[in-house]
Amino acid sequence: MRKITLVLALFLFTFYARAQDSAQIIDSLKSELKKKPDAKKTAGIYSDLTWYYSNVAIDSALQYGGKAILESKKLGDSVLLAQVYSDVGAVYFRKGDFQNSKNHYQTAYKIRKARKDFNGVAKININLASIYTTQQQYKLAMQAYLEAINYFESVHNDPIVNTTKVNVGYIFRELKNYPKAIRYIGEAIAYEEKNHLTNKLCISCLNIGNVYLEMKDTVQALQFYNKSLKACIKTGDKAATASVYNNIGVIKTAQNKSKDALSLYNKSSQVRDELNSDLDKASLQLNVAMELTKAKQYKAAQQLLLKIKKVFEAKNSNENLLLTYRQLVPVYANLNLPDSVTFYSEKYSELKEQLLQTSVLKQTNELEAKYQTANKEKRLLQKEVEAKQKNMLLLAVSTLALFIALIGLLIYRQQKLKNTQQEQEFQLKSAIAQIETQNQLQEQRLSISRDLHDNIGAQLTFIISSVDNIKYAFDIQNPKLDNKLQSISTFTKHTIVELRDTIWAMNNDEVLFEDLRSRILNFLEKAKDATTAIDFNFTIDDSLNHTKLSSIAGMNIYRTIQEAVNNAIKYAAASQINIDVKKSGGKTIIHIADNGSGFDTATIEKGNGLLNMEKRIEDIGGTFNLVSENAKGTVITILLN
Repeated sequence: MRKITLVLALFLFTFYARAQDSAQIIDSLKSELKKKPDAKKTAGIYSDLTWYYSNVAIDSALQYGGKAILESKKLGDSVLLAQVYSDVGAVYFRKGDFQNSKNHYQTAYKIRKARKDFNGVAKININLASIYTTQQQYKLAMQAYLEAINYFESVHNDPIVNTTKVNVGYIFRELKNYPKAIRYIGEAIAYEEKNHLTNKLCISCLNIGNVYLEMKDTVQALQFYNKSLKACIKTGDKAATASVYNNIGVIKTAQNKSKDALSLYNKSSQVRDELNSDLDKASLQLNVAMELTKAKQYKAAQQLLLKIKKVFEAKNSNENLLLTYRQLVPVYANLNLPDSVTFYSEKYSELKEQLLQTSVLKQTNELEAKYQTANKEKRLLQKEVEAKQKNMLLLAVSTLALFIALIGLLIYRQQKLKNTQQEQEFQLKSAIAQIETQNQLQEQRLSISRDLHDNIGAQLTFIISSVDNIKYAFDIQNPKLDNKLQSISTFTKHTIVELRDTIWAMNNDEVLFEDLRSRILNFLEKAKDATTAIDFNFTIDDSLNHTKLSSIAGMNIYRTIQEAVNNAIKYAAASQINIDVKKSGGKTIIHIADNGSGFDTATIEKGNGLLNMEKRIEDIGGTFNLVSENAKGTVITILLN
């Protein structure tokens, strides 16, 4: 398998002004030096030159880094000295000299810790974790990353938290836990795209491309490598650019596109020569050695592998060393040197056993769980502190509020008692007045009904009796007179019936539908006796029998039905009259229908009868509707709430 070049998101925590072109900034800084500034400014310029040269020429960066350290020590400026040590550590990391890189970072760490610069300590932790990762010390790396994330989350520094997630994803990739690697790096890429962080996209897209390549998903890998290459070239990150060229070359080699692969390796080599990184050069030469073996140039491959083996051993680059041992086995086998084959086979097995990651994976998961637990405990502790502060404030406020509340309570209770007494007195007076009013109304109703019954009722009865006596006492030969007397007698009897209905309504505050039903049935029985040619049908839902109506509503409904039936008898020439009363959706619906001649409602002017019916129903809050057509009869619908 070809060697994939890996890049960590290291250089985001030392100096951020990368928007301008590095060469332009270097020229500007050198111009400032020629002006012979004071010692402090000179030390600052040396520090800046160290950082910017790390992207262009590592040897120059180390030269200015040494000058910056000397000047900072002369000044006794611990802040600047810690920054310079951190910058020089970054330069050595780019060079592949991880021991010197770690020494400088640890010196910066001690200075910042003594100054209680927790922000600076957290940044150094991230850079140290990058070294541990390169040396496959994953437990130390994960511990340093999680400590850094813990701090930056507490101060809500989202940019650094997301960058560190890329490095945590890198560790998961090394542990072959690809889903977690994609999750962590993917979250960081989403943040970087949202905030247009091109320099960070250069590293993140390269790392997630490496994950997909190890998963054999070359389509996704190429997609992210191309995105990374575009971002790296734009920001001038030569180390990452060289890595992208190399990794795309690995894919082209696997696709048997040797011409494309060699072109990409040459581009990578040119960029690495500019950086002057021994480890990066050796990593690229490992790929070249593999190509030489494939071309059966075993002697040349042997010489190159032995050369780069020394570099990997010196730099403690165990992953590269493992691949070198493995590649030497087939080379010596083809050179017919069995002792060397055995030697490097054993070296390969020993180193591979050393790098077995089962225990490391377990430790990493434990650390992640420990971090999550510590994070939760910290939040709980923070909430407890906030709760105590709130409780102290609440206690003080509560004491004052309690005193005010006691005074207010006394005033409130006194006022409430007074209001309650006044309300009860008012309710009592209102109830008494209402009862007195109802009693007076009832007495008036009873008085009027007695007067109607005793006076008008007696007089109407006397008229009927007198008419009957006249007809009995005299032999009336005149038909007109006889009909007239009969008409007077019938009219008077009808008047007595209506008078009784009125008295019935006046004597009750409320009437039941059952009472109204009886009245309507009595009326219809009399109508049947008077008109035998008409078939009367009356239906009412049993559920309405116990429904209460006011006396006015009951009388108005009865009179309306009575008027509708009388009109049908007199004018419609109907053979059937149907009265249907039912309950639907909380409303009472009354239908009065006949199959008579009907009339055109658009041309016929409403008479007093129709207007009275409509007025009676509207007075009790109902709806009156009449539908009629010539030769199709008439339907009256009454809707009551």
